[in-house]
Amino acid sequence: APAPGSADGLISSSALRDEKEKALRLKIENDSLREQIEQMQATAAAASTPGGETSGEAGRLRSENDRLRDELRRRETEKAKLASDKEKLEAYTKKTLSKFQEKYLVALQECKAKLKEKHDKIEALEQRSASEKTAQKREERLLSSTIYELGLAIMQQKLKERST
Repeated sequence: APAPGSADGLISSSALRDEKEKALRLKIENDSLREQIEQMQATAAAASTPGGETSGEAGRLRSENDRLRDELRRRETEKAKLASDKEKLEAYTKKTLSKFQEKYLVALQECKAKLKEKHDKIEALEQRSASEKTAQKREERLLSSTIYELGLAIMQQKLKERST
């Protein structure tokens, strides 16, 4: 054994101290690993029991159910908003269409009235034209007849004058 004051004694005491620190660190690390193993074994045991498996599955299903309910609420809200927007749009469209129809219905009625007046005027002019043509033909026949009779009277008078 080396003497306590010698170089060999210092080396061995520092080596001994290093070894003790190393052993202490390893013991702490070992204890930590044992704790982790025990926790994992407890978790595995809980998961392998039928009740543990069911509760984990139930928790997952509950969270899935909550997520789906939230999604359903969100979609119902969106649907209600779309329905509201649709109703507003329909009301606006009906109102606008009503104004448009009223405005142009009056204009359309005015145009129809003017068109009817023009058709009536055309019909009256056609009737007047037809009656004037009839009168003109009658006058032409009368004039022809009068000229014929006048010519006949002149010829008879000339014949009388020649015979006398």
